Amino acid sequence: MGWHARFRLARGQTIDDVIAKLPAIESSLGTYRGAVRVSPTPDDRADQFELRVLDKDPHADAIAWSGPSVASITQPIDFGPFEDAAPARVLFLRRHGLFGGVSGSGKSGALNVLMGNLSACRDVVIWAIDLKKGMELAPWAPCIDRLADAVVILEARADMLATAGRRVWEPTPDMPALIIIIDEYAELADDAPDATADADSIGRRGRAVAVTLIAATQRPTQKAMGQGALRSQMDVRICFRVRERKDVDLILGQGMLTAGWHAHTLNAPGKFMISAPEHDTARRAQGQDAHSEASSGPRGLQGPHRGAQEPQRQADAPDG
Repeated sequence: MGWHARFRLARGQTIDDVIAKLPAIESSLGTYRGAVRVSPTPDDRADQFELRVLDKDPHADAIAWSGPSVASITQPIDFGPFEDAAPARVLFLRRHGLFGGVSGSGKSGALNVLMGNLSACRDVVIWAIDLKKGMELAPWAPCIDRLADAVVILEARADMLATAGRRVWEPTPDMPALIIIIDEYAELADDAPDATADADSIGRRGRAVAVTLIAATQRPTQKAMGQGALRSQMDVRICFRVRERKDVDLILGQGMLTAGWHAHTLNAPGKFMISAPEHDTARRAQGQDAHSEASSGPRGLQGPHRGAQEPQRQADAPDG
């Protein structure tokens, strides 16, 4: 499927200099666009780098979702394979997340994979807000609730932890983690501007009490993300194809484009790059296609699909 080699840099050169020359390297080698990968060496030498050249795209074909890969929020969720077939697994417990990419890039499929996995976890409650009038999250209607009262729950849980002398909330089926998913988050400022302050509060204070916010958007501008507090708190960033180079930094973080996270070159729906504490190297992955699985809702999944009374029950928990 190609070849790889280790190269020594000239004095004063860095791996960033090589990454900036990737289009020229591909042209010189006569490869297809996006065939060359540049990465640090396993021993992280500053004066060396590894070059890998692919003969063909390992992610040319779509990958069907095989079903939930987890049974608890304490386990990492598998979103699909990297190019070396290693699974792109990421943990969401006590981590906020951002899914970004243009329309048709594969965000919706990834959200369905996320929802399908979370629905299989008995220690999770899911609330979802779809600002596209239910187009993408509608298949998971049994799991959908509302954002309201999330801050009340957060504060009640913080009081419980303080009373018990504990630092973090450990999810159980009786006292589950709360995952709030907002599709097309950029519309929140227009459709529900008062809710952005609550979202920022969840971003700043939700980790310890296992109240997590997952936002999906086509372009997370400063205006769309409120005062910026929420985006800075997002530990998990999953970036699908973006239209402009500058959007890479908007989704993945400042300086990521220069560091080789070239999400603007992803050339098919479902392909993504993931930045998280366990994924700090630019690697391409192929998301699983969950649309066919999701079209009839979470049939056969065992998740705790609680209704509208759940917020009040949890908010009252400190007294009982």
